[in-house]
Amino acid sequence: MAQPLPHDTIQPARSRLRYDIALLAGLIPVALATYLCIGHLDTTISLAVRRYLFVSKAWSRHTSSIPDALLILVVFITVGAYVRYRHKISRNEIDIAAFTYKMLAITAPASFIAKSITKYAFGRVTTREWLLAPNEYGFHWFSGEDRYTGFPSGHMAVFAALIAVLWRLHPRYRPAYLAFLLLLALALIATNYHFLSDVIAGTYLGLLVEAFTCCLMCRDGRFQTLPKASHGEHT
Repeated sequence: MAQPLPHDTIQPARSRLRYDIALLAGLIPVALATYLCIGHLDTTISLAVRRYLFVSKAWSRHTSSIPDALLILVVFITVGAYVRYRHKISRNEIDIAAFTYKMLAITAPASFIAKSITKYAFGRVTTREWLLAPNEYGFHWFSGEDRYTGFPSGHMAVFAALIAVLWRLHPRYRPAYLAFLLLLALALIATNYHFLSDVIAGTYLGLLVEAFTCCLMCRDGRFQTLPKASHGEHT
């Protein structure tokens, strides 16, 4: 059942502003944590993963053949969410569900583009390439080579952005959202697909993309202000 957005259920812009300020204020601690990981923790954790997890041939075999389907997933989410959004708009259903669908339809490709640009700019060697060539550790700015696409984590950027949309608008399942992101982060590190700093930076990038998308959405005449978070399910 759709939930309408009468004026008395609109969240004040002040609440959104507080969230954006808090997110921007987090830039310094996130940058510091990323810097410390790059200098002190990334290689140590990666070597520990190889020593204790990749000693299992089955683990090594299964994790080395995982396909990268992120682009396919982004296309699927973008198209699916946009179709659902257009369907609700055609029925004049301007509700939280419509807002969510449009947010997802914009956030998914935006986060993918953002991670692609930053990966190209930073040119950090991937974890697995570093394990093969330790002298390559570091950043190779604007290199464009496939082996220099480790920073930030694209999976964390995209999924953090999508989860942030649901976290903002459908807080009922926030523990599940948080658990999913933590499991994804652990999986990326435990399979040596990313360093810890890649994961941290990717998560923050995704949150920034979602916040920027929300600001743009609220300029839409149909969504002048953000609807209050939905504690139920609305489809």
